[in-house]
Amino acid sequence: MAYRAVMRWQPAEPVCAECGFDWGSSRQMAIDLVAAGPDAAARALAGVVDPMRHTGGRWSASMYVWHLVDVLRIGTERLLTLTHDPASAIACWDENDLARDRHYHRLSPVVGLIAFRSAARDWVTAALAAPTGVQVRHPEFGMLGAVEVIRRNAHEVDHHLWDIHRAQHSGPGHQDSHLA
Repeated sequence: MAYRAVMRWQPAEPVCAECGFDWGSSRQMAIDLVAAGPDAAARALAGVVDPMRHTGGRWSASMYVWHLVDVLRIGTERLLTLTHDPASAIACWDENDLARDRHYHRLSPVVGLIAFRSAARDWVTAALAAPTGVQVRHPEFGMLGAVEVIRRNAHEVDHHLWDIHRAQHSGPGHQDSHLA
């Protein structure tokens, strides 16, 4: 199967050069990665001295957790749209606007992990139920099916777990197994 770039933040290559996410991952592998995300985030945050402090990255470790909560909540809505009302389009959103409006920098990392776990459970349920032969219109990317939404959300989880690990290790090139 040929590699085809679909999403705005998807790298130009079949594997993300930063986090190592494989855009050719099976649907189930991507779902499993998201399901493991909350435990991996909890382990990673345990190694961060001050999860609310910026450590050279764009956001703090806590802000990345809250971003993942919103990614999965919006992803769940998109998957539910595919399942229940595919004739309805899905909307674009801007992660920086959402972070500012929700005041990620003030939100508790402890509560973030609880919300991440809840969002991941709901997302997994929606991902497993999403039909394979149905598509929904996205204003920028055209028609998207469940596998594109699932892989996009799985990449977000994998990539931002990598970002959280960077908060606990020196150097931006550190890439240990963040799902281990």
